[in-house]
Amino acid sequence: MNIGSMDKLCIIEKFTTTYDEYNYETEAWTEFTRLYGDFRPLSSQETISAQAERINFKARLITHFVDGIDSTMRVRIYGLSDEPELFGIDGVIRDNKTNRQHLTFELREPGAGWE
Repeated sequence: MNIGSMDKLCIIEKFTTTYDEYNYETEAWTEFTRLYGDFRPLSSQETISAQAERINFKARLITHFVDGIDSTMRVRIYGLSDEPELFGIDGVIRDNKTNRQHLTFELREPGAGWE
C-alpha cells in the first residue's frame, strides 16, 4: 500500500431512511465517512476478461481500513474530473496479512436514481 498514491478524496455514502415528527419517511444518501484513496481504472485486458466472466466492475479503489463499509454503499470520488464521479461498490476486499490495513473496492457504474 503506497500512501503517496492515495490522492483522491472519497466520500462513502450509505442509503438511509428517516422519519420526521409526522411519521413521514424520507430516504436519502448520507455521508458514512471521508477518506483518501488510490483510484485505478481497469486495464483493457482486465476489462475484456471481466466482460467474458460477466463481471460488471469498472475500476478499483484502494484505501486505508475503515470498518463497516459494504456493497450497499456508494462512493463519490473527487479529483478525477471537474465534477465528482459517482460509483457503486460492487465488492470490498480486505488485505491478506492482517485484514485491517487497507481495503480494495471493486467499483461499478451507479444504479438508477442515485443522484
